Parts: sequence; C-alpha cells; structure tokens
Amino acid sequence: MKESSKRRQIEIVGIVFLMMILGLVVTRVLSEGIFSNKLGINLAVVGNRGSALLVLRPDEDILGWVNLPEKLKIKIYNSQAQYPIGSLWDYGVSEKHPYEIFEKSLGLSMGVAVSRTIKVPGEVSVEEVLASLHKINLRTNLSVRDRFLIRKYLDDAVSSKKVLEMDIPNNAMEKITEPDGKEFLVFNSIISLWTKNKFLLESILNENCDATINNLSGLSGLGTLVSRQMEAAGIRVVEVKTDPTQDLSGNGCIFVSWGSYPNTEKFLLQQLNCEQRQPNIESDNRGVELWLK
Repeated sequence: MKESSKRRQIEIVGIVFLMMILGLVVTRVLSEGIFSNKLGINLAVVGNRGSALLVLRPDEDILGWVNLPEKLKIKIYNSQAQYPIGSLWDYGVSEKHPYEIFEKSLGLSMGVAVSRTIKVPGEVSVEEVLASLHKINLRTNLSVRDRFLIRKYLDDAVSSKKVLEMDIPNNAMEKITEPDGKEFLVFNSIISLWTKNKFLLESILNENCDATINNLSGLSGLGTLVSRQMEAAGIRVVEVKTDPTQDLSGNGCIFVSWGSYPNTEKFLLQQLNCEQRQPNIESDNRGVELWLK
C-alpha cells in the first residue's frame, strides 16, 4: 500500500515536471520572433519561378510587394561572385546557408534590411505566401509567432485589397552583357535613393538617431553598404570609417547606444542581427556607434 502510494506521488511529480517543461517550450515558441507593428518586416519570397520582397508595415497600414526582375544579378555577400536572382537560393542551399546568403546578398545589394525568407511552391505572389504560412513543411526561418501574426495581417490586407505594388524604377538598374552574350540587370547607385523613399520607418525616423560605422571587417565597402540599409530605415549615418585604434572584442555587427533609441536598437538587434554592448565609460556622446568585424 505504501509502495503504491509512493509510486503514485512520483508519477504526479513527473507529470507536473513535464507540464512545466512543455509550458516553458510553448511560451518560448510563442514569444520568439521579430515581427512587430512598429517595425514590420521585409520578407524575401522565393518561388520555383521568381522572387519578390514583401514589405509589411502594420502601424503605417502598408503592405508592399516588390517583384524582382528575373534577369537581375545579385552580388553574393562576402564574395566577388554574382548570381542571377533565380539561382541565388540554390547557391545558398549548396553552401548550406540558404537563408543567410539570400537575405544578406539581396539586402546589401538593394540597401534594405531583409530579415527573413520564405520558400513557396510555384510562382511568387501575396496569395501564395498567405496560403503557405500555416503549412508545417514550409521552408522558412520565420518563428511560429511571426508566421501567425504575418498571416493574420496578410489575410486582413488581402481581403481589403490593400496590396501596394512597388515597382523598381528602370533607371535604378543597368543592363550588362556577359561574354556569352547573355544580358542581365544589376542595381546602380539610384537604388539607394529609391529605398530611402520606400522603406522608411517613421518610428525610427522620429527618434532622430545619428550613427557612425567603423568597418573593421576587412571587406572594402561593407560599411557603406550597411549605412544604406540603416539610412533606408530612417537612421542618419554621419560617418563611415575604418579606424583600428577604436576597436572592441567580438565578431559580426556590434553596436553601443549613447542615449535612448528603443526602436533603432530593436531594428539593429532583430533586423540587422547586431549585438548590443553597454557603454563602459560615461560620455556626452549621443546616437549609435556600430562596428563591423
């Protein structure tokens, strides 16, 4: 009798423990994500035919759709190679980093922060994204929380016919001819002017944050490319430099904030995947200092 009672107590404790673990897992899954009404998201959409950029800005009531030309060539980040946009995903798969390669390569080329990617079957369209977000076998790096919130926003916007077609202007691309005679398109400097007009975030612009970038990555021009991504979101970059005398430990994108810029900090953390460090000295500086390493 005592053994049976003891065994039952152990079973109850085990069940409670498992329920606590399950609760923590569910809480973490539902809380993780980067999509918010203030900052929205720029979502790369890759199909079996075609690619596009889905621009979500709930607070500004914007749902934008940017079709990427099939003949567009994109420079691979961290490399001198260029790939047609239709082959970029497959190249990323071959390198075992399809999301990172697609997002960084497209984002740096366009001058916008591309934060997540979704791979849909067939041709790319807003309707296809909406129909795919709930599928278990969907290829995406969106969290469960973000998939739910984005699908809800898309459903409302598509039903209200609020989709804004954002066509890339012809003068933002140049035609090039390969040695084999094939013609492609590449972005020129005008694309950064267009993105500053179309991808601005009011919540960041209103914080009036100045930023400096110290490019210690060894990759020439990376500081300028990242500055365009930041300026398109509404951060004013006042200086891009390469100064090894002003260094800190670590790798990747690291920043220090001098002041209160919650939306700017959230953008850098979640959409540019930067790491935030706390200032180790008191200073009258204002704005953000960012290192690329």
